[in-house]
This record gives sequence, structure tokens and C-alpha cells, in this order.
Amino acid sequence: MKKYYFLLLSCCFMMAHIQAQNNCEINLEKAKLLLEKDSPFSDQSELISLLEPCAVQGYSKSENYLGLVYLNGIGTEKNVDKAFTYISSAANKDYANAQYNLGRLYKYGIGCSISFKDAVNWFEIASQNGNQRAAYSLGYMYFKGYGVQQDYQKAVYWFERSEDAMAKHFLAISYYFGYGVSANENKALELLLSNPTINSETFVTYIKANQKQLNEVAVEEALDTNISTDSTHIESEIITDVEVNEYSDFLTTDTIEGEWTGKLIQYDWSGNYIVRILPVSIDFVTNNNNIEIIVHVNNQELKSSAQFQDGNVYVDDLTFTLKKLYSSVPNELSLDYTLFTLNLQEKEYLGNTYLTGMVDTFIDSWTEYGQPMSVVLKPKGVKTEIDDEILEALAVQKDQFIKLYPVPFNEQLTVQYELETVSDVYVELININGTNKTVIQPIIKQQAGEYTYSINVDSSLPEGLYVVRLKAGNQLYTRLIVKEY
Repeated sequence: MKKYYFLLLSCCFMMAHIQAQNNCEINLEKAKLLLEKDSPFSDQSELISLLEPCAVQGYSKSENYLGLVYLNGIGTEKNVDKAFTYISSAANKDYANAQYNLGRLYKYGIGCSISFKDAVNWFEIASQNGNQRAAYSLGYMYFKGYGVQQDYQKAVYWFERSEDAMAKHFLAISYYFGYGVSANENKALELLLSNPTINSETFVTYIKANQKQLNEVAVEEALDTNISTDSTHIESEIITDVEVNEYSDFLTTDTIEGEWTGKLIQYDWSGNYIVRILPVSIDFVTNNNNIEIIVHVNNQELKSSAQFQDGNVYVDDLTFTLKKLYSSVPNELSLDYTLFTLNLQEKEYLGNTYLTGMVDTFIDSWTEYGQPMSVVLKPKGVKTEIDDEILEALAVQKDQFIKLYPVPFNEQLTVQYELETVSDVYVELININGTNKTVIQPIIKQQAGEYTYSINVDSSLPEGLYVVRLKAGNQLYTRLIVKEY
């Protein structure tokens, strides 16, 4: 008899559980209707009453949707803390969509501290559970080196594991240019033509115009003629086994004073291949550590005030426009690059003195740092041309030692770097004018390895240009970033 009652209670419980699930599914569908533009419902505040009871009971789909409602402030006041709580709860119940969303929260520091390690972890879990967008997101991070070591092969690995349209698009780009795979134009076209996105359709027009080949034909002219040559595109690997004398001391304003001419070099995202060479001239007019900088590039004359510290020229307000080498976005044929920093160094090669250095830029429309760039400059009037041999010797692009996220920053800032040897390390954030200093890491001995700091930024900190200064042993590294309200 007891066994009979036990079975009866078990059946009742199962039926109640199934009914509760059915009710949650019904309410979830009603909530989805509310979010549609053509929904017959008008009161989006009803979303909470539809989703919250099931979310409180631990129904993962309702938790995820309720988290998104709070995240976007739909029908209720925006609350990123509640969004994180509900989405993370659903993610821990193995719901793939929530796992992807949790990865995005960690990536951007919404309701939590920015953590690319956690973002990558949740993207991987979501991908293993079938979320296609998560696999694409991982590929994109590896493609551009955001929060991870830039790696085309890993990017391709994740693009190939996703049916997301943008993953197929970036996989096609990888095959076309040979990023992480052997270049295969036919494979690229096959992927693009079968991919129903405007991005792929736009890129097909680039291929049909034969633009890649036209750019490559022009590269020899850029290397063999003087600086008046028009901009060109090249896929040329950088050779580094050449002898160059580097001056270890920081530059002074007296060293850089005057007009310099040469080349602005743009690289692919790995920093290993030159993709464009532009003629450039830069005139430095110095007054102690204050500088006026006049740049001529791509038929544009640009002027800005700047500051000179630790061998770096920090530019106040200078933006130049470059035509995109290829476009995947209709009507986006060019990009505006804001020049942040010229990290200059004096070098000697074959008896001649040059200024070389990394160029740090920011693309406002993408809210991302630009592709790696560098300059090779000689004093105006020096007859020696900057040919391919000199570029091979001097145009060695080093990876940025300090990586910063997000760009611009507001409430949070993540600082990432990797030490090759044991070092005494000190890290600070300081306004470009030398005020509002925030110590990120007091001096400490650190072992070789990768380090990441996520700091909450004082809301009273003024907007403007800031420098992250990192001293490791006797080496000083800096990176410029913008704070906005």
C-alpha cells in the first residue's frame, strides 16, 4: 500500500512539474511576442510578471530572458546586477544561450569585472553546447587578438565550428588572404556566395574588382620610388635578421625637432605582414615638452598639439582618413583613424640615422584600436631613399606590451601584459597632464607569465587622455587610452 501511495505521489509530482514547465514555456512565448515590433501587446512591463515566477523557480530559459530584460531595461528599470545574476544562474544550468550571454557580460564587464579569461571559458562551453554565435565570438577574438594572443589558426579553428553567418564570412576572408590557412580564392568565393549576408555580398564585389591583385602589382613602385608614391597594398612577410644599431636612451625634443619624411606602414592583425605603405611627412615644432605636430599623409595635412614624455609623442587631437583595403560593409569605404601615440626610437642603419616607432591608433566607428602601424622616418633633405632593404631592416612591428580594454573606458579598465623574465613591476594610470594618478599595482616582484588587472574607475575621474605606465625592471612601457563619461 505504501508503495502504491509513493508511486501515486511521484506521478503527481512529475505531472505538476511537467505542467509547470508547460506554463513556463507558454509565458516565455508570450514574453517573446511582447519583444516583437509587431506584437499586439503594448505594455512591456508585463514581461517581468511573465518571466519572474519561472525564473525564481530556476527555469533556465526564463532566467536567461529575464536577465536580458534587466540588461536592456525593457519594461523595467535597467539593472545589470540582476541581469548578471539571472544569466549566470541559467548558464550554470548548462543552457547554451545563457552561457554565450554570460561570456559577453564578462567580455565587457557588465554586472561583473571584465575578465577575458572567463569570457573565453564561457564562449568555449557555449560552443560545445551548440551555440554558434559563441564559436564565432571566439574566432573574432583570436583573429584580432582581443584579450588573447593573436592567432589566425585558432581563429580559423573556431570559425570552422560555427554556422553563424559572420563566422563563415570571416572564414572566407581567412581563405582569401591566407590568414591561418593556405590562400584559396576558390574556397573563399564558395563560402561567400553561399553566405546570405550583406557583408559577404559586399566582399564579393571587392574580389570581382580584382583589387587585391591590383594592389600587389603596385607594391614595387612603393618600395622603389620616392615618398610621393600613392598608397599601396602588399602581403609581404617582415624579415628581421638584419643588423640595426638602436640607441637605448630616451629621445629628447632636440632629437626630433624638425621635419621628417618617410613611410607609414600598416600591418595585418598579427603584425607580421605589411599590408599597406603610405608616404608620410611629420614636422615636430617643439617648446620644452610641448609639441606642435604637422602630419602630411594620404593627401591630408593635419595639425595638433602634443606632449612629449618618455620618448613618446602623445597627440591631443589628430584624425586621418584611409581608404579601406577591402570592405565588408556597404558604404564603409574608408575609416577614420585617431592618432594616439608615436612611440619613437632613434636607429642607425648603414651609417644613416632614422626615427622609427609604433603608431597607436583608434577607430572610433569600431570602438577598437586600429591595426598595427609603424613609421620609418629620415630627416628631410637626406637623399637616401627608404627602399625595400631599409624597410626590411627597420619596419619590425612589435606587439603592444600593454593591452587595454575597453576602449574608450569609463567605469572599468582592464590592463593586460606578459613578462618574459622575473621583474619588479609597477603599474599606474595617470592623466596626460600628470594629474589624477591611480596606482593599479604597487611595486611587486612578479614571475614570468601573463598578468591581468581589472580596476573600477573613480566616477569623479575627469574625461580625457590617460596613460597607463608600466615599469618592469629598467624598462618603461606606456599606452594611451581615452576616458569618457
